[in-house]
Amino acid sequence: MALAADSAVLDRDEKGSPRALRLFAWLVEAESLYCAAAASWPAENDLVRSFRGGATPDVRIVDFLERIQRYLHCEGSIYVLAAAHLTRFMRSRAAREAGILIEPSTAHHLVSVALLVAAKFASAPYLPNRQKVLPVCSRQSIRPAEFAALERSFLRAIDYRLFVGDEEFLKLCALVEKGALVPVRNCH
Repeated sequence: MALAADSAVLDRDEKGSPRALRLFAWLVEAESLYCAAAASWPAENDLVRSFRGGATPDVRIVDFLERIQRYLHCEGSIYVLAAAHLTRFMRSRAAREAGILIEPSTAHHLVSVALLVAAKFASAPYLPNRQKVLPVCSRQSIRPAEFAALERSFLRAIDYRLFVGDEEFLKLCALVEKGALVPVRNCH
């Protein structure tokens, strides 16, 4: 990922947060709003039920990610990796067959799993606080007990393919910067 060091998406914003955080949040929120009607559809399988979880956090995705950032201090590359993993998940056979979408009742769970999986894979220092981070950042809507099962489901769906090569990473940086990273949409 040394090639991507020049990418503007990896720079920090005026608050000192990675620009990729806000761009990733914007993409997820846009997708969630686009698929909002899906939240009222019945969850017909375990994968959809698990990612819908209990209560939907009442915090916007950008605020949710900023709260996580305060605890984990992720670099911009982690948000780009999370976008890669979330895209892989949404395009996976398991997610397509289950009919899972990024919508208001799944967005926080999907984003948190993608982000923490990316952080764990890329850098061990992000691991220690993970059990405390999600409940606090989601205002207790995401419980630590459910996270391990979500993480397993996510990893199985992407066949444990966490590595993102330089070429793919650069392409993702450009797509995140443009706001063009859109998971498979079949919301209507």
